[in-house]
Amino acid sequence: MAPIAGFHYHFYQPPREDPWTGLFNHEWSAWPYHDWNERIAQECYRAMIAVALADDDATTSLVEPLTQSSFDLGPTLHHWLAEYAPDVERALQRQVRAASRGANRVVMAAPLVHAIVPLATPTDQERLIAWGIDDFRARYGEAPVGMWLPETGVDVATLEVLARHGITYTVLMANQAMMTRAPAQKWVKVTAETLDTSQAYFVALPSGARMTVVFGHHDLSHRIAFGDLVADGDALADTMKASLGDEDGVVLIVADGETYGHHHRFGDIGVAWATRRLQETYQLVTTLGEWLSGRTPTNEVQLHEVSAWSCAHGVDRWRAACGCVTGERPGFDLDWRAPLRDALDWLRERAGSALDWELGHHVHDTDAALLDYGKVIAGEWSAQDFVWRHQSRDLNDDECSRVLEVCEAHRNLMFSFTSCAWFFADPGEIETGIVLRYAALALELTRRSTGRDFEAPFVQRLASVRSAHYDVAGETLWQRACQGERTDEVQIAAGAAAEFATRGPFARTSRGTWAIECRREDDGVRVGLTNELTLRKFTFLTHTTLREEMGLFVDISDNTMWRRVELERLGSDVIARVAVARLRGATSDDVEGALSLLASDLLHRDATRDDEVTLLALAATPRFVTPVGESAIRRALWAIAARDRSRGPRASLAPLAVAVGLADSEHLSGAD
Repeated sequence: MAPIAGFHYHFYQPPREDPWTGLFNHEWSAWPYHDWNERIAQECYRAMIAVALADDDATTSLVEPLTQSSFDLGPTLHHWLAEYAPDVERALQRQVRAASRGANRVVMAAPLVHAIVPLATPTDQERLIAWGIDDFRARYGEAPVGMWLPETGVDVATLEVLARHGITYTVLMANQAMMTRAPAQKWVKVTAETLDTSQAYFVALPSGARMTVVFGHHDLSHRIAFGDLVADGDALADTMKASLGDEDGVVLIVADGETYGHHHRFGDIGVAWATRRLQETYQLVTTLGEWLSGRTPTNEVQLHEVSAWSCAHGVDRWRAACGCVTGERPGFDLDWRAPLRDALDWLRERAGSALDWELGHHVHDTDAALLDYGKVIAGEWSAQDFVWRHQSRDLNDDECSRVLEVCEAHRNLMFSFTSCAWFFADPGEIETGIVLRYAALALELTRRSTGRDFEAPFVQRLASVRSAHYDVAGETLWQRACQGERTDEVQIAAGAAAEFATRGPFARTSRGTWAIECRREDDGVRVGLTNELTLRKFTFLTHTTLREEMGLFVDISDNTMWRRVELERLGSDVIARVAVARLRGATSDDVEGALSLLASDLLHRDATRDDEVTLLALAATPRFVTPVGESAIRRALWAIAARDRSRGPRASLAPLAVAVGLADSEHLSGAD
């Protein structure tokens, strides 16, 4: 049989959406892009779809590295690509179909959530795997046979779950193997340096099942990720060929897909060149799934009790102060990791039990229903169809919504264990804040569907989660992560009313996970909302008041009380659409034109708080801020700084000032 020299690309980004709306948050650090997904899509994902390489006869060939290799693509990233980079998603789907060998020859599945599977409860392990399989099947039309484990976190129990769900192989790294043996031979201890990665192995599971494991080449994978091996495609291919052991061997380089083009500029060209050379010059198979097809490993491997590719201490990086860390700063410590894990485990147990008790009143089988909820997440089933299949009796609209709220609470609990929260040095950074926001929504949904409120005791358990860099802990850290981020149906309705007041029939009829209906009545504008995840409906009466310049506020009532919602609480996407309508007209989407007009206005008047909020929202709206837009932003900032010297520094504008290179301006820096 032919040998293989190829690559496995692990593509993943953490979930970046606002849990309450499903919209993706702007990230100033990714400037001039809207967020890091946008930036990496441009630097890597689009580049890796098709790479143009020069031929000897001065012509150009296109190489498709992904379908000439092996890859997995985390479902959270897949969801983003489908919505915000459909060109990448569609090209990828076409390439996989055109490969004509079946998706399983080139693609591995991944759990729905990038959680460390060995640290999950047995029930959550089943759901993580099942939901990932549902996602794969919905995208590629077939069940997967290979699955990538987040951070390659693995133990025997995890492999048993994979086997029960029809997964036959996974990819690990050499440091995860403990012993190997050939047929009828004794066990031999191995290390990352001594493991023979030129062959596939099997793990004999207690159930009697077997799991095939292919190990990434330790040295070459490390040199790709942290060295410059990918800079020269010819040298890379030649090195891989030289590393092949026997005529039926394997050299598999395993690294984050973002290595090629994002972490290493032009890495996409280097890996595409190497892939073509391996195929054309050395006549080697480069696709792992194709190489494994019909192959039964004969050598056995025993893995360490629990292990992962980015932790030298098993999986302690996601539960203890083991010392494995990224992004450390002077004075950092990792004592926060254990209490964060403990608090979330406590919440999972307490809230999960309450949710299961409530769900049990409405469905035949709680576990079966929650396993099947992955088909709703993947878009394979509608929410209504899911409830109909599992209801134990005819449910009214409120009960149907309650069932879906329970399932959504469980999904958000699962997302609160996303591994990125523990990966970096400080819990005050965005990655930990993201999982705390998922926990916050899970708490809200639990309170709404069960009447049980676990927020106060959960926050108490965060007392020892301390950010050394920001010098905050516990409740303050919780508020810092969630305050200003939480969005309820009142704010969604108020935003819809503001858009309707300024855009009329050109206002949106949906916003993220919310469907919107507005109609004028004698006493105001009636706003109807439907949460498309839970089918819960809400109705509000609203009055929108437009202030001079860019300000407005919305008075809103649910027939029990009136509330006033100011402009800055409507959400940056709403604020930007309102501003464009007022500056450029109800039918316009010209953000750059609105920015230029706002900058011109600010030359002739002092900026208000609403102007600051509007400028920030307009700057945060485009997927990519062009030089024209950036020029308008700079003019607006200079106008604010020049006209109003009596006010102190405008701290809210500091991130924008930093992004466009005006951090040295005392008036815009946010410094006291």
